[in-house]
Amino acid sequence: MGTRAGLYFVDKLIAGLDAKRDQDFPEFYLHNNSRIPDRTRAIVGNETSPEAELLRSFSALDQCKAEVIVSTCVTSYYFINKIKTRTRATVLNPVELLRDKVQQEYAPGRKIGLLCTSGTLRSQLFHTAFAGTGHELLTLDADQQEDLFMRSVYMDNGLKSAVISPEAYRLLNAAVQELCGRGADIIVGGCSEVQIGMRHCVLDAAVYLDTMDVLASATLRAIQA
Repeated sequence: MGTRAGLYFVDKLIAGLDAKRDQDFPEFYLHNNSRIPDRTRAIVGNETSPEAELLRSFSALDQCKAEVIVSTCVTSYYFINKIKTRTRATVLNPVELLRDKVQQEYAPGRKIGLLCTSGTLRSQLFHTAFAGTGHELLTLDADQQEDLFMRSVYMDNGLKSAVISPEAYRLLNAAVQELCGRGADIIVGGCSEVQIGMRHCVLDAAVYLDTMDVLASATLRAIQA
């Protein structure tokens, strides 16, 4: 979840391999569980929790004897962090992996512009991970978060849709420009749909880091170990 974001992740996984023939690729399972309720609505609106369906996915992947599990929804980790001990597999966390990459590659004091869902903001996933690192997280104000970023993702023909409109890309770029204008050194794609629209965005002098990129790299390291 989301469906397109999951396929983008698989593409990144394959692109990181040095496979020459079918047999050189790792065995993997993609469970596109479209029955998982919306994670942001569960957090912000106190609607149906996705935990039961996440556990169903865990169970299905455990039956396949999966050794590593990832979710291509960053917001879902608010719930996954509570239930990850209920699978035999290792669960990789993209927020922690992104934090570690920033810590390793950038000196303290960076301004990090965060593009993520309102559910991720409310759950403080990134703020908790980056506490004490010396970096400053910049987020959109409440109106911009809803009118620019969340609308770009959730509108009809938004970034979650099968067919994406130019307006969705325009809104995402407007969100990026707002964060760049406030001095962001790094723009973080903290929602898996951001990767879908970033090719339509202008970054100015900022560096772009995507949680799905670091998650794909960590997954490759895990399965090749």
